[in-house]
Amino acid sequence: MNTYMVEVQLPYAPSPDFFALIPAQRLKIAELMTQRKFLSYTVSADRLKLWIVMNAKDVMDAKEILSQQPMDKYFTYTSFRELMFHEMAGFMYPAVSLN
Repeated sequence: MNTYMVEVQLPYAPSPDFFALIPAQRLKIAELMTQRKFLSYTVSADRLKLWIVMNAKDVMDAKEILSQQPMDKYFTYTSFRELMFHEMAGFMYPAVSLN
């Protein structure tokens, strides 16, 4: 399994149909993160860029996973970069169990 950073261009003036998809999009992102297919999902403050760090076999597999998103038809994927590693604060050490 490889890790990719995917850069996405978001629509400049989204339609009402785009906004109507937000609840379904959020549910799908949560599902993909639970499955560890998405590792992070970050939107810029101006809401024009999105970065997704994800696990996939290859770029074709990444595109197939990304196509599952309800908002996929509104996204322009501008780059796929294979990463050497991806670390996130809070995930480096095991959680403490009080039991």
